[in-house]
Amino acid sequence: MDNLSDAADLGRGVIDKPRPPGQRPALEQGFPAMLNLYDRYGVKVTHFLEGWNGEAHPDIVEDLLNMGHSVGMHGWQHEAWSELSLEQEIELMGRSTDALHQASGVKPTAFRAPGGKRTKHTVKLLSDLGYTIDSSMNDQGEDGGEIQALTESLWHVPYLEATIDARQWLQKNIPAKEVELSWLNLLEQARERDGFLVFIWHPHVMGMNAEYQKVGESILQKVTKEKDFQIVTLKDLVSHKLVEQ
Repeated sequence: MDNLSDAADLGRGVIDKPRPPGQRPALEQGFPAMLNLYDRYGVKVTHFLEGWNGEAHPDIVEDLLNMGHSVGMHGWQHEAWSELSLEQEIELMGRSTDALHQASGVKPTAFRAPGGKRTKHTVKLLSDLGYTIDSSMNDQGEDGGEIQALTESLWHVPYLEATIDARQWLQKNIPAKEVELSWLNLLEQARERDGFLVFIWHPHVMGMNAEYQKVGESILQKVTKEKDFQIVTLKDLVSHKLVEQ
């Protein structure tokens, strides 16, 4: 899961200050709806949060970990990460890491670049800060592929744009049923190759639409009912890769 609360809207300049309580539908409706969906199926996710949330919502960051979910870093306020200068990236990466660490007592070790694309410096900076997982696009800005070592300690876990709810519904406006069939087909392909599939869902997308939530429910029903599937956090996925080696 990616994003939380007003961070991205602040970063884009859609709003100039956080919305007051009672006027934050993505946080107050979408986020609980997604947590409820995961809880019904006993699912633990990796939630990539903008570092701003560590200061604005430290209780939520801590609660996520207490519920057994993992927390990853997703920029400060969902910046256009690939366009950052080296100085900006150093400042924002350090600031975001520290904020999430202070909020939860646990230093994040997984990163996903806002917008998906990292800079030429991102891998080294992540390694220097002790990150072990980068779940962004690859160096060519492409999606998909297998888990690969970026450094001795940093692993790249790719995803498909086809499995991002925001891409399918906010940008392409594909009917929910078509998305569901596509996702079920991709799961079958993953089963056939004995591989993995990363879904990226958002509180402000799936969490705000009952029809989209039914699609998410269909996916979770399949993977929790059929023995060939297992739901894991990215950390567990990388650990399994290391054991295989």
